Amino acid sequence: MSKSIYNLRISCSSDRQIEKVSNLLSVKPNKQMGNIWCLEVEEQESEEYFDFINHFLDILEGKYEQLESIKISREDISLWFLYEYEDQCNMEFLPNNLKRLGGNGISLSVSCWAS
Repeated sequence: MSKSIYNLRISCSSDRQIEKVSNLLSVKPNKQMGNIWCLEVEEQESEEYFDFINHFLDILEGKYEQLESIKISREDISLWFLYEYEDQCNMEFLPNNLKRLGGNGISLSVSCWAS
């Protein structure tokens, strides 16, 4: 059975900065990763597709200037797709999602591993 994990990660310099990011985004991180603010969503194979790119960009868009005011640049922000699979690893990203991601200057990282 495959499993997908999606992360919105923001590199921070301190716990105080993590708290400021949470306040600006109106979202609390749900995964502890040192000085990285991380919102994680886990999806099982049997569940409906989670549109992680649009979901995470909806959280970020319109808030970049505020993030920059607390010393968070777009280079500090990344989306992660972590995929555990059994037999074969295939993925597809829609052009409009990748265009939106690129237009926001946010990187996408993909990590796959066999279970």
